[in-house]
Amino acid sequence: MQKLRENILPLTIAFALLMELIDATVLSTALPVMARDLDVAVLSLKMAMTTYLIAFAALVPISGWIADKFGARRTFILAMLLFIGASALCADQSTLLGLVLARALQGAGAAMMTPVGRLIVLRNTDRQELVKAMVYLTVPALIGPALGPLVGAVVTQTLGWRWIFLINIPLGSFALALAFRHLPHDTPAPPKRFDILGFFISAIGLGSLMAGLSALGEHIMPMPVALGLSLTGLGLMVAYALRARHRNDALLDPNLFRHRTFSIGIWGGTAFRLSNGAIALLLPLLFQLGLGMSILASGALAGLTAVGALSIRGFSGKVVDRFGFRSMLILGTCVRAASLLGFGTVTNPYDWYLVPLLLIGGVAQALTFTAINAITFADLDPQEMSRGSSLAAVAQQVSLTLGIALAGGALELSAFATGAEISNSAIPLHAFTLGFAIVATTGPLAILIFSRLKTTDGASLRHLKRTA
Repeated sequence: MQKLRENILPLTIAFALLMELIDATVLSTALPVMARDLDVAVLSLKMAMTTYLIAFAALVPISGWIADKFGARRTFILAMLLFIGASALCADQSTLLGLVLARALQGAGAAMMTPVGRLIVLRNTDRQELVKAMVYLTVPALIGPALGPLVGAVVTQTLGWRWIFLINIPLGSFALALAFRHLPHDTPAPPKRFDILGFFISAIGLGSLMAGLSALGEHIMPMPVALGLSLTGLGLMVAYALRARHRNDALLDPNLFRHRTFSIGIWGGTAFRLSNGAIALLLPLLFQLGLGMSILASGALAGLTAVGALSIRGFSGKVVDRFGFRSMLILGTCVRAASLLGFGTVTNPYDWYLVPLLLIGGVAQALTFTAINAITFADLDPQEMSRGSSLAAVAQQVSLTLGIALAGGALELSAFATGAEISNSAIPLHAFTLGFAIVATTGPLAILIFSRLKTTDGASLRHLKRTA
């Protein structure tokens, strides 16, 4: 009970983020049922998923500024209210357009919840307790994507697809009660001047980039349009970075990259999370279209990754204390890449090493996420935390979307190289072998970045045993 009281703040934030992260992936298994009920093509419903991602990425940059101006506690609670209200709107929609607009509101609420929740923990946690606090914030990112498809399948089959959104009302109400009780009151600080032009450049740039990347592997729009959107978004973001370098009111501050640990955490974390986004698409396809498993069986099996992650949760901080950030990040990335290669060799649901691959991959993912989340903020000043939190949240969302696009492109390339045919009913297993191998190359890329860390980096965050 004492331990629960000591960690109630990160646990409160983690519960709210878990609700949001489950909702971000819960639609995938319900798309066919929703398409029949709304009388639209099933692929058109991917617009609802993409809109959520775009709204999230486009509005995250303003979250830190809003938290500074109105207070982090107030911003977080209002964001939860917006998310819960948008969930009710989603359940009430009878047209695709209405659902897309309601999902955009959900994404807006999530864009405030995620970085501001992390900011509250960062501002109210002692530096030596930061790794332990980040363990709790890592848990939603680990189990949310794993539970989302399974929850969606079970709820849709038993209650109907609208309850996918309605369950957020009781869950959100409980999270709100925790927030009102346990989040510390804070005094709004005078924020920097709001850069209106910079906000629109970053919002349009991120929105275009995310829309283009999301469409590359999902056939939402013609390839030339998707590429054009991606390049336009990239160009706007480059223009924004060049403009923001000489301003002190930047919402996404590129000057934060002068901190070496922040730079390594962002770029290395982005490279590592590419595999996380990719596997969210590849594993369900492997289980359902490659191995012929049911949706429920596929979701349950994918949940083993979360079991592996949770099994090491309580020891993550101690492992980092013992081996250091550099060693932990390199080792965790190596194991994760090896597990990806292993998935490409699975030939039937009863291969003996499938379950160990899922469990070990989950352990490696949990340890690496914990280390990334902590080292990224190791050297930031307190006044830089809000901008750093916003920038980190944007990087995570972009890497997730890019990972999904990478998975789709890798599978299409492997199918072309092997002469396989991809259909809505089956994908030959040999098409997955090259696909997983391509995705596994994100491991060496991340290792190259993490190897720039010094063995002493993050020492202030570790509980080191000292001798007289």
